[in-house]
Amino acid sequence: MTAELAVSVVALLVSILALGLSIFFWLRQFRPIVTAMVQTHDAGNEAIAYNLVVLNSGSIPAKNIRLIVRDQAALEAALGSGADVETRRLWLACFEPSTVIRLLQNGAQTKCSFGLTHRIPRNSFWKPQAEFPIQLEYEGWFGEKYRSDPPNVLQIADSDSFTGGMWGPVKRE
Repeated sequence: MTAELAVSVVALLVSILALGLSIFFWLRQFRPIVTAMVQTHDAGNEAIAYNLVVLNSGSIPAKNIRLIVRDQAALEAALGSGADVETRRLWLACFEPSTVIRLLQNGAQTKCSFGLTHRIPRNSFWKPQAEFPIQLEYEGWFGEKYRSDPPNVLQIADSDSFTGGMWGPVKRE
């Protein structure tokens, strides 16, 4: 084997390896990537209102998205004393089996109202800083099925400030 032939064989092998790796990584990123988070809708001195935001940060649309609570005990532990039957029906509707997001374009998000925390805990739907896992199940544009594994953990916290402290408006008299 001549040196030129050896260099050519090595170059061919490196090219085949690079092509294989490119296809592998392209297949892993050419999909929807759906996540969910609790986001502050509005905050004041007495209460914080939340939205549940579902986002597709992948490169293709996602279909038939379902949010599933597998650990009911963790969800119950996150609820505050103000979680009555009516507010549970309203703010936990996103976890109902019949609730499906039919299509979420890549780069798009959708949201729904998701309860409140109050400065006086007896009024709160959620316990502040509570966490519970949810699982997202969805399909890709071409019918592939995906499931968030490990589960997505939702935290009931002010998304405008990760420490809870923020600068307020300065009142001048």
